[in-house]
Amino acid sequence: MKKSLFCAAVLASFATASAAANVEMFGMFDQGLSYLHEDLAAGMGGPNAANESQANAGFDGNKVALAGRKNVFTQGTGNVSTIGVRGKEKINDDLTVGFHLEHALFADSGAPYNPNIFFERESSVYLDSSWGQFKFGRMPAMTTGSGTTGLFNSRTNPFGAGWGNMTGGWKFVGTLATARHNNMINYKSPVMNGVQLHLQHSFGDDKTVDGETYKEGSSKVNHFSALGVTVTGEKYFVAAAVDWLKMGSVTGAVENDSYKAIVGGHYNFGAFKAYAAVEYMDNVQYIGGYSTKEFAVRPQGQALTKGFDGWAFALGADTQVAGGKAMFSVGYGFGENQNLTDNKDYSRVNVGLGYLYPLSRRTSVYAVGGYFWEDADFNADEIYASEVILGMMHRF
Repeated sequence: MKKSLFCAAVLASFATASAAANVEMFGMFDQGLSYLHEDLAAGMGGPNAANESQANAGFDGNKVALAGRKNVFTQGTGNVSTIGVRGKEKINDDLTVGFHLEHALFADSGAPYNPNIFFERESSVYLDSSWGQFKFGRMPAMTTGSGTTGLFNSRTNPFGAGWGNMTGGWKFVGTLATARHNNMINYKSPVMNGVQLHLQHSFGDDKTVDGETYKEGSSKVNHFSALGVTVTGEKYFVAAAVDWLKMGSVTGAVENDSYKAIVGGHYNFGAFKAYAAVEYMDNVQYIGGYSTKEFAVRPQGQALTKGFDGWAFALGADTQVAGGKAMFSVGYGFGENQNLTDNKDYSRVNVGLGYLYPLSRRTSVYAVGGYFWEDADFNADEIYASEVILGMMHRF
């Protein structure tokens, strides 16, 4: 009896505290069946992207060999499943304190998306006031299509940053580079006539090199900074941002600092919504993502990469069809591998097509398909990939 009363008291206390602080669980589970075909260069391939140690895989100093064809039929997903908890508390009329903890996982196994970071999607605390919002912790870079701080999500492409390994999105012809950073400060100004200013800075991570540890904030570790602006109207949205990854003198894999600039948005014509985005990249370590992810190969003995420079463009549209939403996206990117003096140019194309049908306010079924093609002078031949996913997702 005493144990029952104690448990009831604990639950009542938790419920009271949760209500006072507006704490809630949230998430999204996505699962389906996927068919993936790849005929890519060595060092590439989905569903998990190649890591930097594979950057020179199959490179003989002239061309990168093909990896060979692969066909995979498996449980697949259009989006990474997530589960999280968030909350906020109003301190006074002009100050609210909140937090956001979000974990990513593979729904078919329950395994974490990143086994080294539990709250891989975001781990942050914030202050909201008439001066704007200050957020601290781990969070997405604003030049991504992700989470609470990414600006270029489904408002600039019908597929956001992309579904599956190559369906839609602009990252498959451009790059997200490092999508999230630790030790970040994010600022969002108050909205003034639809205009909002966004600022970010990451102090980097502690790093140990040759037995010596360099602390976050040190000039020896990588720092990330970004500046952006969004304009929101009744029928339109526009976002523009630039970012800068300052390479630490002992921890950077890239020889020079990396830069990106992106402009994107949408306009609602009523019968359909049109999307567009353009990205410029300089000294980025890799382009693409998942199946399309490709590191800049470098000559034997060259320790640091100079990365890629290039441009990426994406157009898209969605419209209501038979009670659901039909989506289309096409992207084109081109540039060069700055590590090479010859055979350094590339061009790539990505096409996405999908249909999303809501069974309820929270549950939807979908069918999406994607196609990717690249012609790069440093690869032995043209490369291709395609994917079809049938699935269901539930948000709570």
